[in-house]
Amino acid sequence: MLLAAFLIVLLWNQSARPMRALLWGLIAFQVGETFCAINFIAYRHQSLISEYLHSYGMVLAFGLLTYSLLEVLDIRFHLNRHQSTVRRAGIFTAFMTAILAFLPLTASLSPTEYQTRLFGVSYAYARFGFYQWYEARLLPWLAFSCLTAAGLTILFQKDAPLSNAAKALFSAGVGALGFSFFRVTLGALYADQLVWFEFWEELTELMMVVAVTFILWQYQPSMFKKFFAALRGVIGQGGAK
Repeated sequence: MLLAAFLIVLLWNQSARPMRALLWGLIAFQVGETFCAINFIAYRHQSLISEYLHSYGMVLAFGLLTYSLLEVLDIRFHLNRHQSTVRRAGIFTAFMTAILAFLPLTASLSPTEYQTRLFGVSYAYARFGFYQWYEARLLPWLAFSCLTAAGLTILFQKDAPLSNAAKALFSAGVGALGFSFFRVTLGALYADQLVWFEFWEELTELMMVVAVTFILWQYQPSMFKKFFAALRGVIGQGGAK
């Protein structure tokens, strides 16, 4: 969460569309993780609302990060110069990805709840039926709808650049499907070991934020230099006083 907060501050004044999408993706991630912490600490995994808001934040984060990536690809590779190729690839990718939505839809739901002890404190781990219905039923249908709509949008916009609407629909679909895959996979691997479910969920989310930080550092090093230069200036002024 601290690393995500740092990136939010770093990106706050950036005006480029990929950076704005990335900024809001990280804000959604931060909000989702805040509700995750509230559910873990205050409600001991018993709050459906907190868990839903956590999941919703993650779906938004996945989708906005995807949109940011599409914008970067558009800028770097000038996709609009290759409209015919991009259009065919976009239609193919959208419809093929939509088919993948049926993978979690065919997975069975298996609510799990048990008591354990963490550092001597009794704690209840749970994967309620509502959580799993949201992850393995609602999100895949939402993803299928968005991805199909993205494919149709590209299909009927003949000889037109890849529109923002198509990018937004595709990103929303990938966000919903990506989080569904993420949760369904962890749930299948650790159905009876939810401590490991939580461990790998948090670790992979940290890895995602670290990867974003590394990519920004590699391709936008000036942002970091300006930030730390400004920070040193503020610290220097404070020391002078």
